[in-house]
Amino acid sequence: MINIVKKEKVKKTNDERILDQHHIDFESYSFDFLGGRQMDSSKEAEELGTDERSILKTIVLQGSNGDRDYVVVCLPITFEIDLKLVARELNEKQLHLADNKNLINITGYVHGANTPIGINIRKGFPIYFDERIQEFEKIWVSAGKVGRSVGVKREELVTLVKGHYINIEK
Repeated sequence: MINIVKKEKVKKTNDERILDQHHIDFESYSFDFLGGRQMDSSKEAEELGTDERSILKTIVLQGSNGDRDYVVVCLPITFEIDLKLVARELNEKQLHLADNKNLINITGYVHGANTPIGINIRKGFPIYFDERIQEFEKIWVSAGKVGRSVGVKREELVTLVKGHYINIEK
């Protein structure tokens, strides 16, 4: 008797659909973040076969010019952000982290799922990338869902979101 196992089809996220609509090739990667399988960046990079500095986190910052003054900064998950330096780079008087409890209202994503793809396309917030990622041809960002990432050619993503490179850390 032959046992036929039907392969489970993974439903694309809205952000993966955006990449499809713009004819941008990408690789999807899922990990069981909610099931207790939280891995460190070096382990994740090892599974992806990439340098951990090519895996980016997306940080939403609020400026001092009112409720709609938001910018998004993407930097390697192993790096820290210097808010004073970034404020100077962007000619902002002051920048601080956006309220995590209110991220869903600000960006449309929960904490851990923010991605430059949807935030720029849907909200129009300016996107800035750590200039140190320019050495990588391919980078990884959230796919808009906790536990899901996409690997995409760096320049295609930067072009899609009209991103700019800045200095993030001294």
